[in-house]
Amino acid sequence: MWKFTVSYLRDSLNVHNFIYAFSPDNRFNNEEEFLERYPGDEWVDMVGMDNYADLGRDRYDLETAAKKLKIVSDYAEKAGKLAAFTETGLESIPDTTWWTETLLKTMQMYNSKLAYVLVWRNDVHSSTHYYAPFPGHKSVPNFLEFYKHPYTLFEKDLKSIYQ
Repeated sequence: MWKFTVSYLRDSLNVHNFIYAFSPDNRFNNEEEFLERYPGDEWVDMVGMDNYADLGRDRYDLETAAKKLKIVSDYAEKAGKLAAFTETGLESIPDTTWWTETLLKTMQMYNSKLAYVLVWRNDVHSSTHYYAPFPGHKSVPNFLEFYKHPYTLFEKDLKSIYQ
C-alpha cells in the first residue's frame, strides 16, 4: 500500500511536494526491528519515531528512549534521510522540569541529529489534554530554558530559512 501510494502520487500524478515519513511507535530495540515494515529507501524521505511511553507516560526510561532515537538518527545518516522525533510529550505536563530533564536530556544523550521534535496537540475543549505549555502553566519557566538552550532551534533562530 505504501509503495502504491507513493508511486501513484509521485510517479503517476507528478506530485513532488510531499515528504514521506516512516515513523513507527517506539516498540523496537535495534535497527532490524525498527526497519521491520520499512518499505525501502526509494519510498521514504524521513525516518522517525513516536515515543510517549519512555518519557513519562508509562515510565521514565531516558536511556532506552535515547538509544531508540540514536537508532533512528544513525539510520537516517547512513541512508541519507532526515531524522525526526515525530511525536512525543507528556499529557498535562505534570513534571515541571520535563522539557530539560526529560526531553532535552534524551535528545542530547547520544547527540541525535533531528530535523524536528513534535509534541502532541493542545485540545482547547479539554482542561487536561495538552502537551505544550501555555501562558501561566507551571512548566513555562522550564520550557523557556529548553527554548533558550543552544541545542534547540526554533523558527526565529533560522534567519535565512526562506532565502
